[in-house]
Order: sequence, then structure tokens, then C-alpha cells
Amino acid sequence: MVSKKDEKILEILQNGARTPISEIANQVNLSENGVRYRLEKLENEGYIKNYTILLNPTKFGKKTLAFFNLEMQPKKMKSSLINLIEIDEFIKIYQTTGQYSIKAIGLFDDEGDLSNFINNKLLLHFPIQNYSVEIVTKKIKDTEYNI
Repeated sequence: MVSKKDEKILEILQNGARTPISEIANQVNLSENGVRYRLEKLENEGYIKNYTILLNPTKFGKKTLAFFNLEMQPKKMKSSLINLIEIDEFIKIYQTTGQYSIKAIGLFDDEGDLSNFINNKLLLHFPIQNYSVEIVTKKIKDTEYNI
């Protein structure tokens, strides 16, 4: 479990990973060395996975976000998962319970690009028994885990 000060440090970093240590120190009433120590501890304990930059996919022409529900042939599931990871269009892949054993999220230029992907890449090269695809029409909330 993290302390209230550690939570505040993490909250500040979630709002801006480039926030200077001096500014964080001022906001949480600690010395800069105190903040550095706490950050190193949080990293070592696995609370912080990475410092990263989030790109805006639409600026790169990726305007269509789609959710895939995939039912794979059970005997080919393991090899299919290994190969699905290599597909650049998929940004997230999950193995789940239920009829559809795989949930994936993909980014595409437009609906034509999505259709081309389904017909010429996904269905052609993977042992899919059944599938459904849903296009996101509006993002309501899109975050990772936040404190």
C-alpha cells in the first residue's frame, strides 16, 4: 500500500509525467531528494511501470477504433495468440472467458481500411470460428488506471 504523499506524487505524474521534481516537491511538501527517493521506491516496488508519451492516433490518420470479439479454434488458440501479437493494427489483445475467447482493440484509417483488414488479413490468416466487430462512434471515457 502507498502513503498519501506517494499517492499525491503518482497523481501529479499521471497528469504530467514531465512535471519537474522541484514542482512535485513543492506540491507535496518534501525535499527534491525525498521525492526522488519515493519515486525510486515506487518504481522498484512496481507501482510505476513506465514513463511514457501518449500519441494521438487521429493525427496519424487512425480515425476508426474497433473492438473485435474473436472465437478461435480451440486447438489452434496458442499459436493464434502468438501470431495476433504481431498484428500492428491491434493495440490491445485480451484472452477472456465466454463465447469469444479473444477481445482485441484495433486502430484503422477508416471503415474501408477496417473492412480490408478483416477480409484480407484476419479471416484469411487466422483460424476464426466466429467473430463480431464493433466500431466506436464516441469515446466517453478512455483512461488507464488512475489514483
